[in-house]
Amino acid sequence: MATPDLPSLRETVAQHGLDARKSLGQHFLLDPAVCARIAGLAGDLAGRHVLEIGPGPGGLTRALLATPAAEVVALELDRRAVAAL
Repeated sequence: MATPDLPSLRETVAQHGLDARKSLGQHFLLDPAVCARIAGLAGDLAGRHVLEIGPGPGGLTRALLATPAAEVVALELDRRAVAAL
């Protein structure tokens, strides 16, 4: 599934005033190439249902949506990041 034209992850973080919080164990992945490599390490996702826990601003989410996964569900507990997703 291709993603529509989206602002960069850095722009998304700035636009929504996000900062990674150690207390939540957050670390935002902002490099699309790194996110794509991590998504690729999951193996063949064709037709699979993927659950991402703590997507933050959505870097890995974008990479997962670019795979042939049947469905990508992102569960975010940090209310600040929900609008960014």
